[in-house]
Amino acid sequence: MDIVSDLMKEAGTGDNLSLISNTVGGDGNAVRSALGMSLPVVMGSLAATAAKPGGAGVLTTMVSQAGSSSPAGNLSGYLGSPAAAGGSSMVSTLFGSQLAPVQDAIARKTGLPPAVVGKVLEIAVPMVIGFVGKIAGGQNLDAAGLAGLIGDQSKMALAGSPDAAAVMEQMVVSQAASGGLSGMMKNMLG
Repeated sequence: MDIVSDLMKEAGTGDNLSLISNTVGGDGNAVRSALGMSLPVVMGSLAATAAKPGGAGVLTTMVSQAGSSSPAGNLSGYLGSPAAAGGSSMVSTLFGSQLAPVQDAIARKTGLPPAVVGKVLEIAVPMVIGFVGKIAGGQNLDAAGLAGLIGDQSKMALAGSPDAAAVMEQMVVSQAASGGLSGMMKNMLG
């Protein structure tokens, strides 16, 4: 099981990619590239959140709010009302003050404006959280099991995307400068 690869197959091709591209206002190839970076970065940020004190509880709450279905399974319904899935609040919870640097880094790689990358993230975060919730519910995972699942998936996703790993490394450096999660993230990326 590879959550990020499964989501890219589902959302990064065909009609679903067209729907996302039309919704965010970007070129299909650039949006696919942004999804390809965003999904692993989201997974890495989830792992970073899980490693914080109380972070597993935050994730459990986010998964509960997202429900057990991924927006990718009903992308047209979700894109009709992305606010209903809480995309922007999830993005804020997950990235906090690191959101602008993450958007800028993905924008530089994809050629999309940072605002469009932000819209891609508002779609990607609920997709990942919904998919994680579906798996966690099917396996009856508690908070520790959820954190373990996310940690394993994060390592796999970041190993498969050097660009996303570089974005996460920038977050580590920035957070280390402000006394953040450097040790945990270095272990996760190491």
